[in-house]
Amino acid sequence: MPHIETPEGIRIRYDERGPSDGRPLVLAHGFGVSLEMWMPQMAALSAEHRLITWDARGHGGSSAPDDVESYTMPALASDLRALLEALDAVDGAVIGGMSFGGQIALQYTVDHAEDVRALILSDSTTKGPPGPGAAPSGRPATGDPGADGGMHAMQTRPDLTSSLPGLDIPTLVIVGEHDEMILPGIDRLADGLRRRRIVRLAGCFHGTSGQRPAAWNEAVLEFLEDVDEEADFGEDLTV
Repeated sequence: MPHIETPEGIRIRYDERGPSDGRPLVLAHGFGVSLEMWMPQMAALSAEHRLITWDARGHGGSSAPDDVESYTMPALASDLRALLEALDAVDGAVIGGMSFGGQIALQYTVDHAEDVRALILSDSTTKGPPGPGAAPSGRPATGDPGADGGMHAMQTRPDLTSSLPGLDIPTLVIVGEHDEMILPGIDRLADGLRRRRIVRLAGCFHGTSGQRPAAWNEAVLEFLEDVDEEADFGEDLTV
């Protein structure tokens, strides 16, 4: 599978399929997996779009630097930028991701809003303020720099809630109706994003794209069609 090397020397493995002249649709995977998690989406989403999936540093076939503190959400977003620049896929891209990948997608969009046509956040929300008396979250170090680095990136990521109102970008938010990890933060997205559609997938927990792939794909394709038609957004749907 092909790869690029970022200016910082990070190898990023990626997969690209669909029409070369289609709009880039870029999806970032969840924590601890790889671009292969998107296999149930690849055929449907690449029919009319230039689908680009990729392995974040520390995952799959990408580099896993030993320095855990080099894994930050801005650094991961910078890796994505380097990939899209190398593939000539920056302008007008649709940027999306699931959970950990959604955090990367949101960071990238905040950093490069002028280049993003639309945003897809699946099973993901902003960090939000710590609750009263909240203890530091985390897990013991595993000795695996990719796993420890990815966890470090999530734990230290900036809270981008205050950046949401400045994003005048159509955004699709997908969440499982039973995802207790993400549901408490959905109101932050609903209140902060100007142009958003929230789709709650019935019967799903965390990992909606794998649990109901056909419904997930349909929600994305309908959203992208409405983006092209410059539709209004603001719905909160359960399907």
